[in-house]
Amino acid sequence: MSRRGRAALMGYLFLTPACLLLITFRLIPAASAVRHAFTEWNGVEPPRSVGLANFGELLHDPIFRTAVRNNLTLVIAVPLWLLVSLVLALLIHQDLPGSRFFRAAFFLPSVLSPVIVGTLFTALLRETGPVNGLLKLVGLGGLAREWLGDPQAALPTMVLVMLWCVFGMGVIVFLAGLAAVPREIFEAARIDGAQGWSFLVYIVIPSLRYVIEFWGVNLVVWSFTSLFAFVFVMTGGGPGYATMLVEYQLYLQAFQFDRMGYACALGSALFMVVFGIVLLQIRLMTRGDD
Repeated sequence: MSRRGRAALMGYLFLTPACLLLITFRLIPAASAVRHAFTEWNGVEPPRSVGLANFGELLHDPIFRTAVRNNLTLVIAVPLWLLVSLVLALLIHQDLPGSRFFRAAFFLPSVLSPVIVGTLFTALLRETGPVNGLLKLVGLGGLAREWLGDPQAALPTMVLVMLWCVFGMGVIVFLAGLAAVPREIFEAARIDGAQGWSFLVYIVIPSLRYVIEFWGVNLVVWSFTSLFAFVFVMTGGGPGYATMLVEYQLYLQAFQFDRMGYACALGSALFMVVFGIVLLQIRLMTRGDD
């Protein structure tokens, strides 16, 4: 066997365990979920085929529409998550005093379990919690409220909590991107008078375009598929359905109402929504490359 053949064989051998894990724990369960989306099934008795009935019910389900709207609200917040992480990464990249400390401090929330973060902020944001106490102390008692119990404030509050949890990882991603940009570019821009907002918009963002695109796609997927723990711990989808997300509704249908078939239809619909949004996002981001 030639050297190239041996190298290719070794590559395939190294990939085999990862591929087997992917097939076993991703592809096969996904295919099974799609198959059961066309059935009525409680997870115990044999499934009974119902055709497109689950998807028909999904289209007329007001809770599902509310959940999708809430998820899209989180997607709209993605630019805020990107901007905060980018600005903080840029400040740290300037080697300001204490930048090493802030690099570690900003990353700390990213390594905490969402259950811990949710429990912490539930205590901080309750009606008699420290946040309302601080507002009253500084004379802003009129703003105090039950932050997670107010239908108007619950979802924006959760957006800020999720921002606190995820921005540190974004800072690390953007710091890695900034490290790959030659310092001469930034120094030349400074000499030419670029500073503040113009420096960010015309120098930093174009230099980090592909890093921003990469992290933006990750945040969109994350906002649809990785927030179950926050909702479960903090609000349970309430008050009313103000913080209901599709993945949490899927959990309720599957494990509280024993409607596995309908839950599989929800999961299939969630995949199609996320896949469509990501394709649109990638298309818009690469349009200038055509």
